[in-house]
Amino acid sequence: MRTKDDAVSNPYYTYGMLYKSESFKNWEAAKGPRFEEYRRAWTQRVQDLDPGVFPLNLNTEITTRCNLACSFCTHLSLKPEQIGDIPFEDFKRVVDEGERFGLPTVNINGLGEPLLRKDITEFIKYAKQHGVVDIMFHTNGTIMSAGLAGSLIDAGLDRIVFSVDSPDKKTYESMRILNSSYVESMKKENQKPKGFSWEKTVGNVMLFLDVRNKRGLASPIVRATMVATDRTIHQVPDLMNLWKPHVDHITVQDLTWRTKLLENGYWENKETSALPANFDSIREEAVRRGIRFVCPYLYQSIYQFYGGDLIPCGNPNARTHLIMGKWDSQTIHEVWTGRTYRELRELHQAGRWYEHPICRDCDVALLELYKDMIKRNIKIDWAESELDKSLAIMGEQLEAIYLQND
Repeated sequence: MRTKDDAVSNPYYTYGMLYKSESFKNWEAAKGPRFEEYRRAWTQRVQDLDPGVFPLNLNTEITTRCNLACSFCTHLSLKPEQIGDIPFEDFKRVVDEGERFGLPTVNINGLGEPLLRKDITEFIKYAKQHGVVDIMFHTNGTIMSAGLAGSLIDAGLDRIVFSVDSPDKKTYESMRILNSSYVESMKKENQKPKGFSWEKTVGNVMLFLDVRNKRGLASPIVRATMVATDRTIHQVPDLMNLWKPHVDHITVQDLTWRTKLLENGYWENKETSALPANFDSIREEAVRRGIRFVCPYLYQSIYQFYGGDLIPCGNPNARTHLIMGKWDSQTIHEVWTGRTYRELRELHQAGRWYEHPICRDCDVALLELYKDMIKRNIKIDWAESELDKSLAIMGEQLEAIYLQND
């Protein structure tokens, strides 16, 4: 997508859509004018470079605790003081402010597993009771029961996203690893840690669908999503065969937050992206050619992180080096319209996003610029043979996804 002043951006970040059911389309059409306006604004704000006076989306990290330590996730880069739960009362205060500004959507997850919160339905109920038309969360799918599924549905959940990163048992279980910190914490509480397996995760998704479908409901919308790595990208046809008969939505996401220096040390991603990219070369070529990038997060969402910080995005280094304000001492409106946000937006709109130390190495920016260069047949010396190799593996279906912007 291009903004009004011809900068590169993508309101859907690094996700590509593989499948959207008729039931999902009908659900969207029936959600009403507020939902329709919010979905229109999701793209329009980025195109118009107009942040409005309040974010469209509140991304509340209700917990940073997680039962898994996945091979591609930066959760292990968190410091001990960054692990914990956001108090429900603090969530309520932020949602109350959002109601005054017509906040349409809330996403209650971050680096943690939301279903570890036993009071998760209270978050959902409160948001729905205070004007939120679209509340969702992502889950690793290892925690589910018929009772929990029913409670989530009764609370008013609109969407649930299951991370199902491979249709192959061996691959999946090599990427999903039980978190040793979680195991120790459960032992201290004299509780048995919940294990996981490929069969259990698939079964949990099916269980949730069964509870919903037996009630004759179209929602919550159920989405299956996969992180595309060099060892899973060829499995997409099998992923489609597994999930298309059951779920409403299937997406693929490029591997972000690749191996790099994070705030508390060098973090090594154990996975390799399906889309090879030399980020230094991409940045240099974009700057040389005057190809600008504008971050969509700056016009759509704000992140409420455990510890009191308000952050513009999910970049792991943003937790310390891109703090826009404090939710425990400032209003969201004050921060969203304040100087720190305004200066960062101005830097992006001026085409100087790379001058910010966090944005400079951001996967979201560099991957989007790379896709734009591919679409315009701009050659980068290192890329041509690697790209051909990658697209040959991905096939036509995924090639279309990687080269589209919306």
